Amino acid sequence: MLALTVTGLQFLMLPKTEINSLKKPSIIIGEDGFTYCNLKTYSFIKIDDVELSKGNSFKNWINKNSIDNSTQLIVANNPGLFFPKAIFDQKLINEYYEKFDEIDESDTLKTDVSANYINSIIYKVSSSIQSLKEVYLINSSLIHYQTLIYDYLVLKNKNNSEKKLYVNIQNDAFDVFLFFGEQLQLVNRFPIKGPESFLYFLYFIIEKNELKENEFFICFLGNYLFYEEYYKGAMLFHDKIEFVLANSENHTSSTPFLIDLHANYFRNS
Repeated sequence: MLALTVTGLQFLMLPKTEINSLKKPSIIIGEDGFTYCNLKTYSFIKIDDVELSKGNSFKNWINKNSIDNSTQLIVANNPGLFFPKAIFDQKLINEYYEKFDEIDESDTLKTDVSANYINSIIYKVSSSIQSLKEVYLINSSLIHYQTLIYDYLVLKNKNNSEKKLYVNIQNDAFDVFLFFGEQLQLVNRFPIKGPESFLYFLYFIIEKNELKENEFFICFLGNYLFYEEYYKGAMLFHDKIEFVLANSENHTSSTPFLIDLHANYFRNS
C-alpha cells in the first residue's frame, strides 16, 4: 500500500459521472417524506403512510410541481442487501433478505444490479409506496439509494490504492461503504439518535475491521451544518478526514447527500 503523505482535512469535489440514473428527475423516498429533484430545483414534502393512503397531500404536491408519471423513485427509507451477482439466484431472493432484515407480507422485494455488474442489491418496497407508484407514477422506475451511492464511489475509487471508509449521515441512520483500494469490503447501515450513538457505531466498525489509525481515511459524504457535531467527534480521534462535496447546501430532507449528488451531476452534465 502506498504511504500516506497528506494529513488533516481534505475537501473533494465530485467528478463528472456517467451514472445514468443521476440524469433523471427523481423523487427520493426518505424516512420523513419525499424530495423531488430536477435540473432546476428540489421540493420536499413531509408525508407518512396514513396520509399516503387516505389523503390528497401527495396528489396535490405532484400537481403543484408538475411531476411527470415517469419520474424515477429512489428508495431511501430502508437498507439494501448487497449480494454477489455471480452467485445470485432470483428464486432465493426472499431467503436472502429474511436473513438480513424483517419483511412484512405486504412488502415487495426489488433488485438492482450495480453499474459494474458485481453486486445485486435487494431492498423492500412497502405496499403504500407500491400503490403510490401504480396510481400516480405508473411509468416510473425504482432504484435503491445505496445502489446510486455505490455506483458513484466505484467511479471515485478508480485507481485508488488507499483504505477509505465513506460515511453517509442521515437524520436517523448512517451508511458506511468501506473500500480497500478499488475493492468494496463492507456496506452497512446503522440507526442513530445523535452524535454519541454515531460515534459508538463508528468505533465499532473501525475496531471490527481492524482499521489502524493513520492507515485509512474517513470520508464524509457532504458537509452539513446540521451534522457538525458528528464531524467534530470523529476529528477528536482521527486525523485523516475528507469531505466529498465540501460546498454542500443545507437541505431539510433526511437524505441531503442524494440531493447534492443529483444537483452536482445536473450542473456538470
